[in-house]
This record gives sequence, structure tokens and C-alpha cells, in this order.
Amino acid sequence: MYLFLLLPLLLFTYASNNHLSISDYQLPLPKRKQHPSALSVVQISDLHNKSFGTGQIRLIKRIASLRPDLIAVTGDLVDGAPYRHAVTFLKQASQICPVYMVRGNHESLAGNFKDLEQELAGCEIYLLKNTSKDFQKDGYTYRIAGLDDPAFKGRDRKYAPYMKKTLEQMLRRQNSSKPDYQILLSHRPEQFHLYSRYPFDLILCGHAHGGQFRLPFTDGLYAPNQGIFPKYTSGVHTKNHTTEIISRGLGNSSFPLRLFNCPEIVHILIQ
Repeated sequence: MYLFLLLPLLLFTYASNNHLSISDYQLPLPKRKQHPSALSVVQISDLHNKSFGTGQIRLIKRIASLRPDLIAVTGDLVDGAPYRHAVTFLKQASQICPVYMVRGNHESLAGNFKDLEQELAGCEIYLLKNTSKDFQKDGYTYRIAGLDDPAFKGRDRKYAPYMKKTLEQMLRRQNSSKPDYQILLSHRPEQFHLYSRYPFDLILCGHAHGGQFRLPFTDGLYAPNQGIFPKYTSGVHTKNHTTEIISRGLGNSSFPLRLFNCPEIVHILIQ
């Protein structure tokens, strides 16, 4: 009898932590010249070494079905050693299209990122450590900048001044040509008020896990660096000229379960 009553709860818990949901967003592209076809962007965040089938087959198939032009990874693919599921994902994803990624705080905590980089040598993966790279489509230039996580500089607390200085240095180093659209990848969403001061059209972030535990009609109960009832855990936020999209992520870190918060693939059409 007790097992019969417990079964629905177990099934719900399994689905909450393994069903891959897709969130679709459409954003306008400034009409600065002849309008190109849409840019399809898939955002992946906070895998935390989670596996979605042998060889990450379920995750890769869902991404491939969206036919992305590029994949943006916003940190915390690993969660300590071993990191084979993260490596498998990146190798498979780079065969779909170019991958642009930044590191999160868990890449710093794991302490083995150099080993991971060596395993990925030769793949079409661009690790952005306070650098940017241009992507061309239909005559449009999309500049993708990546903000390295402050944890790599030992600044996991009171890091806003450091991130401000780093952003300004990164923008000064960019070439003088003006892109048609600027995207910033950063692991931490709570600094949106800072990012929106700069000429980025779109910010992609993760880190908050959607608040990990969510109740209906809430944005999550807790997020790192934001505390209880956090503001920036998922979805779309706008400020000034800038849009921030926050991924709820795919895996878990310090607590192994999600509630009303399925793993998420973010799909964005910029058109």
C-alpha cells in the first residue's frame, strides 16, 4: 500500500530531474541593413556532469532538432572530477555547430579545467576568458563576448567592482569595427544591472538553477549570491537597451533534486 502511494511521488521526482524542457524566445534584430534570416541560438547551462542517456544522446538529439547556428554554454558544466559527461557533451555538441562557452564557479572549484581543455583540443569550441569572437551569418556580424567567472580570481564575494573593471577592459580590447548585434555570456545573472550599462543587446546567464525548488507561480526559493526569493533565476529580463535570458540549467550541484523545475534547454531566435 505504501509503495503504491509512493510511486507517483517517485515518478514525479524523476521527471522533474530528467525531463528535458525547451524554452523558446524570439528577439528582434536591429534593422541596420538588409534583414538576414534568423540566428538560431541554443543556450546550455549548469550541466554539473549530469548524463542524459548514453553519450548524452537525449540531450544532443534535442539540441540538434532545434537546428542551431551556434551553441552558447554559460558555465558549470563540471562538478568536480570525473568530468566525462561534460567532455562527452561538448565533443558531441561541437559536431552540430560552433560552441562558445564561459566558465562558472564550479569549473574553478573542480580545479581540473586544464585537463578538460586538453581533451577538447581540436573541437570547434571557443572558450571565452574575458574575450570576444565574431560570428557571421548573411552579412551580419554577431559579436559574442565571454566574461570569465570571478571565482577564478578568488573573488566569489564582493566581486561586482572586479567584474565592472574586467568588462571595461574587455570592451576596450575589442576591435574597432562595430558589430550588428552583441551577445554577452556570463555565468552570474544577478549582475544584470551592471551588464545593462554596456552596449550588449543580449545577455545569457545561468548559475541560479531556476531557484532549484520552485512552487507554482514562483521564481524559486533560493539562488546563490541572491539568497531567498531571488529575482534573477529564469526567463527574460529587460533593462535599458538590453535583454537578459537566464537558463534554469540542466543538473544539480550541492542538493541533488529539483522541484517543479525540469532541466531546461533555451532556444533563441534573433530575427
